[in-house]
Amino acid sequence: MAADKEAVGEHNWCGAPDADELLGRLHHQFQCDGFLDRRGGRLVVLVDGEAIGDVSWRPAQWGPSEGSVCPAIGIALLPQFRGKGYGTIAQRLLADHLFREYGAHRVQSDTAADNPAEQRALEKAGFRREGIVRDAEERDGRFHDHVLYGLLARSGKPRRRSSRSPGCYAVAAWMR
Repeated sequence: MAADKEAVGEHNWCGAPDADELLGRLHHQFQCDGFLDRRGGRLVVLVDGEAIGDVSWRPAQWGPSEGSVCPAIGIALLPQFRGKGYGTIAQRLLADHLFREYGAHRVQSDTAADNPAEQRALEKAGFRREGIVRDAEERDGRFHDHVLYGLLARSGKPRRRSSRSPGCYAVAAWMR
């Protein structure tokens, strides 16, 4: 998916990757941690057994202490599966997993200010809009603002699968 500009969408495209380097890096990461680690990882999003995208996380550092690190999550869905609620469900499942399995106190995400669909998905998943990060991303030769979102462990109890989309799962951590 990372090598296809249409598949990842304009907000996730950062240029054509070197396929051999990308596959080598992904293979190495999978061999080391199976894409599941407190510091970062990647899970496939499946709908009725079909891979429709992925969710990922990486560390975001807010202060010098270990307790100041929180996972920052992201998502990429194939175009035909966007706008159907799968991103909301997958991101909430991932946040719940990070709270439950890794004891995260905070999970955050950010998205381009010109990506209202992802902003709605994060808000529906329980994330709170926290502010604007000016000129955060260089894309298409210019800088773009991002909107920062956060979800605290105390914000609510972890939720299970939505009855609205019964076949949607974020997979790997739950299916290993």
